[in-house]
Parts: sequence; structure tokens; C-alpha cells
Amino acid sequence: MKSTKEHSKRDSTSRDRSFYPRDRPPRFTSRVEEVKVQPQPLMDRCNPLCPLFLCGRDALFIANKPIKGRILRVARCRLTGSDCIGGECQYATCRINSLLPDGKCAKALERKAVRLTDEELFRKIKEFEEYDISDFTR
Repeated sequence: MKSTKEHSKRDSTSRDRSFYPRDRPPRFTSRVEEVKVQPQPLMDRCNPLCPLFLCGRDALFIANKPIKGRILRVARCRLTGSDCIGGECQYATCRINSLLPDGKCAKALERKAVRLTDEELFRKIKEFEEYDISDFTR
């Protein structure tokens, strides 16, 4: 009679062969995909649910809160026991350093900035050059 060690070894190898045939790879393989994380501000304010938002005291946690029959994600603070106030907190930071001192997100303000084409910029410069200094002096 075979020992239990030999018996269990034989069973595990035969099980592996039958589960994963040699001509076919395993169904589930670990895939490492690089995901580009984007800031997610609310209007122009810093959002504590943004993937780039960090709490300096590690007190931030995300809770699921039922509101009017829907489950919403809510950022909570372990220090105060209430909702996180986001960019207004003294411990709030951003991974890409886009949190401004007034609690606004620099990336959101960057998106809002009006970008002029070369032609529009040339027209504005031309209008400015057409002014005469004597028009502004008395």
C-alpha cells in the first residue's frame, strides 16, 4: 500500500493536468493594466472621492450611505466621525499637488481656462496696437 504522501502527490498532479489541458492556457490570468487616473473635482472644488485625494492623517474612509433608496459613496473622516470636508481640511493633500490653498483643484481651473487660437490672439494684439496713447491721456 502507498503512503499518504505519495498518494496525495499523485492526486494533485493528475488533478492539475485534467483541470488545465496543455494545449489551452488557464482561463483567468492576472493582467496588469496601467490605468491613467484623472482628477475628479466637483465644479472647481477638490473632491474627497477623487482617486488623487489623500488625507495626511490617514483618517479618510469611503462609506456607502443609503439616501432616498439609493446607495451613495460618501467620504467620511475617522477623526471627527462626520463627512469629510475635502480641500478645506488642514490634512488634505493631492498626489499630483494640484490642491490650491483655498480648496480648489488646479486641474479643474486649468480645464476652464479659455484657450485662444493663434488667429484670435493675433487679432487681440492688433486691436491693442491700434490704440493711441493720446486717447488715454487728458
